[in-house]
Amino acid sequence: MSNESYRIPQDVDAPIPIFAWEMTEVVVAIMVIGVGIIMRFFIPGLFAGIFLMMMAKKMRAGQKRGQVQHVLWRMGLKLDPLLGKYAPRPMRLEYIR
Repeated sequence: MSNESYRIPQDVDAPIPIFAWEMTEVVVAIMVIGVGIIMRFFIPGLFAGIFLMMMAKKMRAGQKRGQVQHVLWRMGLKLDPLLGKYAPRPMRLEYIR
């Protein structure tokens, strides 16, 4: 091994964004549009999906990566059901040491 130092970017393991949004934001918007299609409210569902994408971008500004996913998890949306076995309950706000 050499004594040279290497610079590793912080976002080397970051998920690939779709245009300018994280995958969780896109999934939520597609779900809203899908519910609009099922309920025969395509245009309002489309506007609601676009509104969510714009709000997600504003909500994410200045926040850490994964903040939107954490807010959705805390609201009760299970984005990763297998994580439920090992992760703490989302509504538990205080932990005892």
